[in-house]
Amino acid sequence: MSRAAPCVAAIVLAAGASSRTAPAHKLLAPDATGLPMIARTLRAVAACRADPLVIVFGHRSTEIQAAALRGIPPERMPLCISARDHEAGLSRTLAAGMAVAAQHDVAGTLICLGDMPLISSTLLDRMIAAFAAHPACPGVMPVHAGRRGNPILWSRRLFPALMTQAGDRGARALLDRYGADMPQVATGPEITEDFDTPARLAEYARLFAGG
Repeated sequence: MSRAAPCVAAIVLAAGASSRTAPAHKLLAPDATGLPMIARTLRAVAACRADPLVIVFGHRSTEIQAAALRGIPPERMPLCISARDHEAGLSRTLAAGMAVAAQHDVAGTLICLGDMPLISSTLLDRMIAAFAAHPACPGVMPVHAGRRGNPILWSRRLFPALMTQAGDRGARALLDRYGADMPQVATGPEITEDFDTPARLAEYARLFAGG
């Protein structure tokens, strides 16, 4: 008998200023269908088994929230929050999301970056399944060609540590400490793809032309 999937939350981090693509904001950049990047990412997260869903805004929050929620069904609408100190770095955005997730009866949390529109709900569900198979692990990481990437699934026992990180490195220090003990889920290059330069945004504008 397969082990039942644990209750896992998902947090999408969407508070950054996107300074490397200025004046364009990458989360608002459309693909070939016109769908903003943040909406593409959130659709994948909303289609996975995680519950609740939390999305954290900051810079240009009104615009990005409106873009993110395009096409999300009412039953999968995320909890939308604002990280008041988001300018202090990614860790503060993460802490704001974790504070909400910690209020729910979940065994872990998927931490997803808003600028990763190529991830799939299938990958997220595989990570939740791996977590179910190793309930004592500190978390689960995706790996491609020997490289770790995002998103990362973290066990509830690390929630306090996740909420006290500092600077713009997110949970990288915790990943360096606990990564060797985390089950790995093999996947494709989408876990390391980013679109954080004008040239990469131009490439993104040509994606999903088939719908």
